[in-house]
Amino acid sequence: MRLRSGATTALAVGLLGVAATAAVADRDDDGQNRQAIDTRADYTPFERFTPLAESSNCPGEGSGKQANPYNLPAGGTEGPDRYDQAIVFEESDPVTPQPPQGSQPFAEDLFDMNTQNEFGKDAGRYVFRTHEVGAATEPSDPQSVGGSQVTVTDLKTGETKNLADRNDWERFDGIVWTPQGTILAAEETSAASGRDPQVTQANAGLVYELFVDKDDPSRLDPSRERITPGDGTTDTVRDGIRARPALGSKSHEGMRFDKRGFLYGIAETRGENQTATQSGGIFRFVPDRKGDLSRGQLSAYDSPNRKDGAGRWQDLDRTAVQVDADAEAARRDVNRYQRPEDVETGESTGKDKNNGGQTLYVGITEDGSDGSSEEGAFAIDVRQKDRPFGYRYVGKQTGTIANPRPGNASEATGFNTPDNLALDRKGNLAIAEDGGGNGDDVFIAAPPRGSDDDDDNGKRRDDDDNGKRREPARTVQRFASIRDCAAEGTGIYFALKGTERFSRSHPNPEVRKLVNGETLFVNRQHAGQTSPVDQLVAIAPVEDDENDDDGEDDDG
Repeated sequence: MRLRSGATTALAVGLLGVAATAAVADRDDDGQNRQAIDTRADYTPFERFTPLAESSNCPGEGSGKQANPYNLPAGGTEGPDRYDQAIVFEESDPVTPQPPQGSQPFAEDLFDMNTQNEFGKDAGRYVFRTHEVGAATEPSDPQSVGGSQVTVTDLKTGETKNLADRNDWERFDGIVWTPQGTILAAEETSAASGRDPQVTQANAGLVYELFVDKDDPSRLDPSRERITPGDGTTDTVRDGIRARPALGSKSHEGMRFDKRGFLYGIAETRGENQTATQSGGIFRFVPDRKGDLSRGQLSAYDSPNRKDGAGRWQDLDRTAVQVDADAEAARRDVNRYQRPEDVETGESTGKDKNNGGQTLYVGITEDGSDGSSEEGAFAIDVRQKDRPFGYRYVGKQTGTIANPRPGNASEATGFNTPDNLALDRKGNLAIAEDGGGNGDDVFIAAPPRGSDDDDDNGKRRDDDDNGKRREPARTVQRFASIRDCAAEGTGIYFALKGTERFSRSHPNPEVRKLVNGETLFVNRQHAGQTSPVDQLVAIAPVEDDENDDDGEDDDG
């Protein structure tokens, strides 16, 4: 995201699948049935798309459902014929308020990150997004304009609702569906201007847990909220929303869980500037009780060379992190990075094909002020609980890090300022740029081959279970480029397999066609060239012979 008022990257990639027959995989502590969380998207470079040779030349793009905000590629050697796009929701569309938590009858500006209801009843029916606007001018005045918001779009009916808003909320950015079937939404600010009156110790942004109704996730269910004395908030009212100061007061952005139920995030600051209060750190939260985010240990990645390699999770003071976790991390002198932003694991809709499926990916937007090259996608092998190993996964302006193929411009140049991240079912990492003003792109980084041997047909095969350990991506290629160069692509998210069960009833025929098991959701945030209207865009592969599309999953 951009470090200016109300800016962030939320690119939503949605892969929507055929009728869901996923079996129940497990049951969480709250009794919530959990289905397998998968997407059908396969965006492998060259095989599934022909990379774009260059970024958009900024022709601009209007608003409305007919808009085409992105330049898209042709299909690859294994299909499809091409890619197309549809506008699912835009800022000017009507919004139904959900009082008292969601009182506004409109959508705020600055669409940021996206998620779906990833398991439970009607899994995949809803798309939730954060809006990265600032706090109200007078947070204590209910009539004051402003305050961040979470909205939800029903892919079956096309209706969008205001799930929750508050005057003191500011710069909502990260959002994640939790293993408990709740939603976390986080503030991206290192100096809070609209302080939560019930978490007065916090100097920076907070994470809020939203307890959605299990039978109707488009609304909150206050009865699910537990009042937990000593959790860092004086809140004693069950309204379906609870601050989680144990996760740290800091400039939050991306958030993801791992297989153990540990939560990862960052502090979106410039740690390389070596200030006393900003670490730009990479954080891990381990709850004291599995599934309960009210208490736990926040720590930060630390290694002897201060950059990468074998390290540890440095525990932080539990009281200090509720005041300013970034400053506490800087005081402990953990590894510092220059504007880390989004994080990704294989526990959302995509699959991780590296390090036994236990990798944390981190988008780092800028190089270090000490001249070191940090800009790119950083990876941490978290296979061993307390022995993380960090390494460069994708570097700036290179495809395979060390060996871009000669003459391939899209592989050797043009990739920079990475921000939002998302994994598809083949372990390809989608990376949205946040350069600003130069036709920001979405790149796809393919994982290293998992095996050097061939199958019986002489074709190289991947080790889908384990993948390579601690190796860089084998190539990174330009997939899409935004036409409105005042805007950036944010909230990339590959949609849940089975989403098309709902989208096939959507009133817009283009949404019915393109929101399916291979859709990439991405926002047009900060729209400004030709139109100021932010939009949620669905991108998906298209076969020109529609009779060829039998709707079957061809993943074997």
